[in-house]
Amino acid sequence: MGCKCSCEEEKADESMLQPPRADDQVMAQEAVAGADQDFKAPAPPRYFEYVISKVTQDEKLGFDVRHVHGKLEVVQVFNEGAIERTNKEAEARNPPGEQLVTGDVIERVNGVEGNDNQMVAECRLQSQLTFVVCRGVPASLMLHALMHRMAETSAWCDVGDLHQIRTKDE
Repeated sequence: MGCKCSCEEEKADESMLQPPRADDQVMAQEAVAGADQDFKAPAPPRYFEYVISKVTQDEKLGFDVRHVHGKLEVVQVFNEGAIERTNKEAEARNPPGEQLVTGDVIERVNGVEGNDNQMVAECRLQSQLTFVVCRGVPASLMLHALMHRMAETSAWCDVGDLHQIRTKDE
């Protein structure tokens, strides 16, 4: 009687929402201006091939990946396995060859691309592996660049739905 269930949400009335105060807008503009001075454009992504030859069919590669939009992001390279061995061989070359490191994104494995699960299966089934690797912009710099761009275009992000970006004029 007169009580609401704790799982019910009260919807905010538009009239209850306050516009940003003028001093808040000034502080935000000053923060963006300060960020401009520190911001350096990141280098463009770089692609390379990374070839691994397992000693035996069941040799572990020795790395952990995160599945991201049909690709594999390297989360960790362990001290044992085919990748660590391949990295050491690459480091010993003159000039040193490419090494697979944390943050690299594997875009293709032996011609398989766009399906992260099939790429993992290819890694398990084959002894000879050729990765197409993208080494690019760290996520923190991408976020900084996005925030900078949003500030320039007077855009704001609706925290309730991060998939929608609207302009203040809408």
